[in-house]
Amino acid sequence: MPRVLGEDRHSLMVHDPVSGSEVTLYYRRPTSEERVAYQVSAFRLEGGQRRFCLGETRLRFGLEILTGFGPGDFLVTVNGEETPLDPERHPDWQERLRQHAPDLVSYLAQQIFEGLRVVSREDQECSG
Repeated sequence: MPRVLGEDRHSLMVHDPVSGSEVTLYYRRPTSEERVAYQVSAFRLEGGQRRFCLGETRLRFGLEILTGFGPGDFLVTVNGEETPLDPERHPDWQERLRQHAPDLVSYLAQQIFEGLRVVSREDQECSG
């Protein structure tokens, strides 16, 4: 499927190992400044030592670009009943995902900020 240039909203379908289902995460394309900030924030100097902060970086930037998710992909318990998490009814939806699904948010950031790869000639010959 070709990339549609100029699209404001993109999606990434992820297999959630906790629920065993497919979850669709909607996100906006990161800016060039965010891409640089992502790379820079992966390491931090503390007490003269470099500290690897990739996990924190992935979660932070994943939340920054995350704009939503597929209807019914997440459930919350309200008054003892399970109900779909809905950004319109639950303004704290990002905090809920930060607390209860950081793996999916971090995976989004990893794929979007780090996921590009170069296809070698051997890869092209095997698939074509």
